[in-house]
Amino acid sequence: MVFDDAVVAVDEDGSDGRPVTVRTRSGATLQAELLVVAEGVRSSTRDLLFTVEPRRLGITMEFGTIPRIASDDDTWRWYNAVEGRQVHLRPDNHGTTRAMLAYTNDDGEVPDRRDRYAGAGWQTDRVLDGFAQSDDVYVDDLTQIHAPTLHRGSVVLLGDAAWCVTPMGGGGSSLALTGGYVLAASLADESDTTAALGAFEAWMRPLVDRIQTMPSGIKHFAYPQTKLGLAAQRAAHHVLTSRPVAPLMARLTHTADSDQPLPALEPTR
Repeated sequence: MVFDDAVVAVDEDGSDGRPVTVRTRSGATLQAELLVVAEGVRSSTRDLLFTVEPRRLGITMEFGTIPRIASDDDTWRWYNAVEGRQVHLRPDNHGTTRAMLAYTNDDGEVPDRRDRYAGAGWQTDRVLDGFAQSDDVYVDDLTQIHAPTLHRGSVVLLGDAAWCVTPMGGGGSSLALTGGYVLAASLADESDTTAALGAFEAWMRPLVDRIQTMPSGIKHFAYPQTKLGLAAQRAAHHVLTSRPVAPLMARLTHTADSDQPLPALEPTR
């Protein structure tokens, strides 16, 4: 393990005896048979080697930990307000509550959260006060990553660095676990690294493309701007969570599943 360092250059000419040579900010040189880039949506190592297309979704999410109060139960509570605003509360297993503010944000600028949430109602003021005292507030401008290829030479992209689907697409954790497994199985099955990475991409690409393709209008449905839109959303939620429809919705929202059989993880070399 190497901590508090960063990759600043990657050489793939094999001149140092191995396919990949990594140079870090501290001046270290590391040689490898394979480089797996899994640094997340804003990976700097990926950007040294691949040209990707980041696609902003026009949604900002702010996460933080706030004190738990007596009315917090074990459920994830979700509140929508007009002007594309959401407030979420979800108690954790540490005696505190995880809160989230999510809102439409087409220009990408992070507004003053008190101005943005003025008059939103429910427990908004509690979350705003909690975030003002919290030391772990994290702000993210939701961005999908569309990569024309997931590998080149002996370098491969994995997880959000490769295909970030964002919470709007859903299934990111499942997709990361599936990707790790498929990569391991592909490497175990092929003696040639390039062939293994090609097999990995061939398996993952249809699944990634499907999850990244979100239904038209999902942003407007999830983040209503008007009272009429909010009323329509509530009516739709009532139908979608009703007893006759709920089982169908449960099947339709399995976002990271695939009809492809998983490759067997049985080393052959």
